[in-house]
Amino acid sequence: MGAISTPILLWMVWWLGLLPNRSLQTGGDRLLQAKKGTLAYPHSETPTSDLGMTAVVAGGIFLLLNFRIAQQNSETEALIGADFGGANLGGIDLSGVNLSGANLSGANLCGANLSGAGLRYADLSDADLRHANLSGADLRYANLSRADLNCTLLSDANLSDANFSGALLFFINSREVLNLEPLQLEAKPSPFLCNVALPAYSQQPDVDPNRDCNLIPQLLSTRYDISLEEAKGIVDEARQHRWD
Repeated sequence: MGAISTPILLWMVWWLGLLPNRSLQTGGDRLLQAKKGTLAYPHSETPTSDLGMTAVVAGGIFLLLNFRIAQQNSETEALIGADFGGANLGGIDLSGVNLSGANLSGANLCGANLSGAGLRYADLSDADLRHANLSGADLRYANLSRADLNCTLLSDANLSDANFSGALLFFINSREVLNLEPLQLEAKPSPFLCNVALPAYSQQPDVDPNRDCNLIPQLLSTRYDISLEEAKGIVDEARQHRWD
């Protein structure tokens, strides 16, 4: 679109720029009359000139904005189904990006901003989502099996039919998430829960938000190659927090 709009815009500027020159090429009487008219009505020609330039500027801005929007949409669509398996995307800003169906398995997304992102049917299995911002993200049908959701922000995220089998749900507030059903927390292998604030509609007598706190230290030690004592300290510190 840019290759087409730029020549058109330049032609408009050139054509409008010739208008004053063409008016000067008329006969002397007409030129004199024009000058008299200008003296009598000093602003008579200004609106036409200003209107023409305004139209050119407005048209240029319109074309430029459309080009940028089209370019942005093209770049966004290119990430649908993209392959980022095992990629290091720690701290990256992907807010609002459409990553539907993308492969993010095993990716490092620690501290990444994915608020508002489209992750429908995305593969986030084994992904590191510690401290990531998934607020408002569309995670419908996403595969989060064995993913690490340690301190992950999930407010208003749509978790309908998301797969949490074997996922680590540690020290997170999920009270404001959408469509998290008890069945998703009881899948086999079930997700590991420790200090999780569950939404009221997901709280069942048999869903204990601290049911796996004794297993978390070993999981952290193995996954992040830290000592078991250090891992126990992390869990003990996290359990001091109350979600009231």
